[in-house]
Amino acid sequence: MATVLFAAWGVASTGQRARAADRLQALVAVSAVSGEVVDELSRERLVAAQFLTGSSASVDPLLAQVARTDRVVADYRQRHGRFGARDVEASRLFAAFDGQLGQLPALRDQVRGRSVSLTTVLVRYRVAVSQGLAVREAVGQVGGADAQIADQLRVAAALSRASEYAGVQQTTVLAGDGVVVTQAAQRELAAARAGYEESLLTVADGSSGRWRSWLDQALTGPGVLAAQRFDDEVSRARVGSRLRVDAADWVRATVQRRDRLHGVQTRVDADIAAEVSRRRASQWATTAVLTGAALTLVVVAGALTVWQGRALARRLRRVRDAVTRVASRDLPDLVRRVSATDPGDPSAMPSAPPALAPTGRSRDEIDEVTAAFDALAMTVYETAADLARQRLVAAGAVEAVGRRCQGMAHLLMRELDRAERDEADEKTLATLFAVDNLAAQLLHATQSLLVLSGRALGSVHPEPVALVTVAQAALSRIREYRRVVVGSVDGRVSVPPALIDDLVHLLASLLDNATRYSPGETVISGHLLGDQVVVQVIDTGAGITPDLMARLNAELAAPAPMIAVEHIRRQGVATVAMLAAVHGLRVRLVAGQPHGTVAVVEIPISAVLIAAPPPPVVGPALPARRPRGHGMDAPTQALPLIPAPRPPQDLQPTPVYEETTRQSPVSPWFVEGATVHLPPAGPAPYGGAATTVNGLPKRQPMRTPFAPPTVSARPPSRRPDGLAGTARAYQRGLGHRFPQPKEGQ
Repeated sequence: MATVLFAAWGVASTGQRARAADRLQALVAVSAVSGEVVDELSRERLVAAQFLTGSSASVDPLLAQVARTDRVVADYRQRHGRFGARDVEASRLFAAFDGQLGQLPALRDQVRGRSVSLTTVLVRYRVAVSQGLAVREAVGQVGGADAQIADQLRVAAALSRASEYAGVQQTTVLAGDGVVVTQAAQRELAAARAGYEESLLTVADGSSGRWRSWLDQALTGPGVLAAQRFDDEVSRARVGSRLRVDAADWVRATVQRRDRLHGVQTRVDADIAAEVSRRRASQWATTAVLTGAALTLVVVAGALTVWQGRALARRLRRVRDAVTRVASRDLPDLVRRVSATDPGDPSAMPSAPPALAPTGRSRDEIDEVTAAFDALAMTVYETAADLARQRLVAAGAVEAVGRRCQGMAHLLMRELDRAERDEADEKTLATLFAVDNLAAQLLHATQSLLVLSGRALGSVHPEPVALVTVAQAALSRIREYRRVVVGSVDGRVSVPPALIDDLVHLLASLLDNATRYSPGETVISGHLLGDQVVVQVIDTGAGITPDLMARLNAELAAPAPMIAVEHIRRQGVATVAMLAAVHGLRVRLVAGQPHGTVAVVEIPISAVLIAAPPPPVVGPALPARRPRGHGMDAPTQALPLIPAPRPPQDLQPTPVYEETTRQSPVSPWFVEGATVHLPPAGPAPYGGAATTVNGLPKRQPMRTPFAPPTVSARPPSRRPDGLAGTARAYQRGLGHRFPQPKEGQ
């Protein structure tokens, strides 16, 4: 920008001087033409005086001179008309002379008609000539010429003025021919001669040697000497005497001298015009050179700017690409690797991000910005290491608390089992059952902490378990288990050992959430639908808003990568989402009809075991073939048969069971196996007694809350009305034994 401004200033200044040279050249041309006009006006004045003084003089010489004067005036007007009205100073210079030239036609008519006096004619022409001389003298000042050109213009004006003084002498002598010389005429003749000599002195002082030689040559010769003698004779005339000069000889001699002076004037004007033209051409050449240099400088500066800009742009693009790569890929990957390693082990920590700024001293601001980003990346790396260390400590603390609470919960359940086994009082036993349920809830909450800390819940079970048994185990983990109804659960579905604990915890979380926010019953059911097993937890509450449901479904579909405080406060959704993500399950919430909420758990068929029914036997027994079809796996194992309970010996009466047996006899379905049953009173599969002395089920510490199933070669036959009758009898027995408190108690 500085180069462009400097070049523009240089071009503008030189161009302005070149335009000033053009204007001065035009003014010098106008000055030369105005000198010609002054000379022609002087000649016209002489011809007019001769016409007026001679009664028989012809008008033709006057008309011829008027024609010559008009041609020169037209040239003058054409030249100064180029300036126009915008050049106020030049217009003001030419205005007075133009006004006098405009009055000439009327004066000429009066002369031709001899209706004007000679004195008036001489005065009018003299005024016009003086205005023309003023134009010549002011051209240098108006045109802004330097000292040398201004002096030359003054010399040219002095020549015109000398010629004018000579013309004044001519007309004065011509008017006083044969007339007594008056004092006024004598003063005028003396003034004209003095002005003539002073003008010649000015010309001699301001002229160069060549111009002085021109003047000297012009003022020598017989004609000039004759004019000088006439001049001396006229100057010696006394007031009251008569001029004894031949008018014709006087006019002839003085005209010759004026012609010589006019020749010198023309040569001087041409010389001045040539000098001004030369300077103008030099100025325009300088302007062109400076303009070319300025343009070259601008082009070079532009090229350097583009080159430097492209270099800076390349560096900036490299920095941008590097920063973008580090910010979008390298740094997040580094943070993930830092988070996945143990910050306490320095050897396991990934190396810090490489520096983008060049080593050594920074060259410019780009390197400083790159170094600042390197500092930012290093700070992010250190912050990520600190956060990973803090997360590790927090996760370790949560895991430690969860493991300790889990151990204490198991110890509590073991002690409760011992107390339940030895307790004979029904009320105390009921209290122990309630505490047992609280211990199960405590275990569930503790396992939620373990899930949030990213740890496994427990050991893997040795055998698969039926889906209905998993649902019952989840039922035992919540507080309001009495308001949960186990609906239709497909008996063909078994859960593999690796999924048992996690699925129990997931369903328990959904059941706890449903019973917590729904006052009515909650139904859990499971069905094999195509290529997946769908477990539904249905509550009949008021439901949730669409916005909240969308937010919860989003969290269930994509669990948060980092556990926040709100996940610790509300563990249900977070643990369900994490467990579902680990095993590839899909959990979502949908609006129930006409109200309520349905939690849908979609389990891929590849994650469970499906027991296929045996093919029908036609004729001789054929070997079993592997069934083929959509949604069916290869045969795994038959559904388990729960053995019929054996009556305990030497046990105290159990009112609940006796009431249930009295109201509804035990059906074959209940004996063979069902979703609700009492475990057999025999040796437990894991060792130890399976029931207490009172015939109640006994919890096995550090084991699953149900007995491992026994593999059967053939699935049991079940009557559909057995479950409903048994459930009704069981509920009536509970109502008699543990009556609900009345309202207000």
